[in-house]
Amino acid sequence: MSKKIKKKDVKKSSKITKHKNTLITSHSNKTTKITKHNPKKHNSKSVAHSNHKTQTKSIKTHSKVKVIHKQYGVKFCPNCGNSITDNNTLCKKCSGTDFDFKEIKLFTCNSCKSYNYKNKWKQFHDLNKVMKIIVNDSIKNEFKYHNLEENVITELLSYKAGVHKDFTVKISIGRENFDLPAVIDVTLCPKCCKQGTKYFEGILQIRNASDEIYNFIQNDLSKNKSKGVHVTKEIIIDNLGRDRDYYYTDKRYLNIISGKLRQHFGALVKHNAQLFSIDWETSKNLYRLNVLVEFPKYNKNDVIKIDEQLYKIISMDEKVHVVNLETNTKTLLPHKESYDILKPVELIVIKKYPEFEVLDPNTYYQAKLMNPTDDLEVNETIKAVIDGSQAWLIK
Repeated sequence: MSKKIKKKDVKKSSKITKHKNTLITSHSNKTTKITKHNPKKHNSKSVAHSNHKTQTKSIKTHSKVKVIHKQYGVKFCPNCGNSITDNNTLCKKCSGTDFDFKEIKLFTCNSCKSYNYKNKWKQFHDLNKVMKIIVNDSIKNEFKYHNLEENVITELLSYKAGVHKDFTVKISIGRENFDLPAVIDVTLCPKCCKQGTKYFEGILQIRNASDEIYNFIQNDLSKNKSKGVHVTKEIIIDNLGRDRDYYYTDKRYLNIISGKLRQHFGALVKHNAQLFSIDWETSKNLYRLNVLVEFPKYNKNDVIKIDEQLYKIISMDEKVHVVNLETNTKTLLPHKESYDILKPVELIVIKKYPEFEVLDPNTYYQAKLMNPTDDLEVNETIKAVIDGSQAWLIK
């Protein structure tokens, strides 16, 4: 049974008005506007909004994947951190630091300052140059060699034969520095191992030499000791010590020293090879060389007489350099076994005017001074040679 609604009840109840999509409810003189939900419009906007969000999220997600791929898909150099574009372990800048090297060995003879390189002994003056050559043979990469310090070089060159020591060589490859292990073996070269033995290859026979000549030979030996030139025996032939024999370990040096003696002192040189053994490995004959160096009986500062002319010897090499005492002119003379030699003596000036005269204090022999100087005074002692009744001042 339906229920009837009275007008009073309608007035008192809330007023409801329909206006399309808007529902207005009034209650107690207050109005509230409520918008109805349109399913069609709302669904289309929400779908579009949700699609936009989905696309944005997918783009962001895709970009994050790309970023992750770039960040973790590329290799990095463990040395410098740069990216690696090839299959190498290190980048191009650091790839040079990966290298191999052979054992670095230095063979030296500290007695004569020589080193063994490719089975050949060579003299050296700078150990750093030697080490650079040896390190260059051990490393194929391009590198920069750092010189050894002075105290290290001094220590290495102070070792005696038989010493085997480790030391360090510093190099640089690119930006990296490396300390490479090296070894020094100190031994005696073939020339130095003959020193102090009875071994010899040639004899230098000196005849009629003065003390000046023998001093020249000793000084030459001292200068060339580092080159392996040694004398194992020295024999004095005569009582005066003017004739001596030197036993050299290197027969090739006999030609050098004999040439020096001829150049400086005008010696006469003769060579003679003597067979003494056979090399059983090569079947070759082994010879010892004998060099005779004979000096003339005249020396520097002697006065010689040739055709009534007096000459003072200034120097001697392949020729005799002399100066004429009368004309004061220089000339060259050939070497001979002997010249007429006049030895200087000490004389006293006893007269100055009208001409100079001198007196031999031992024999009281008086002579006329033929070449006086303006600064001579009476009772002055001079050196001169006497030729008959004439005396010649030796300056």
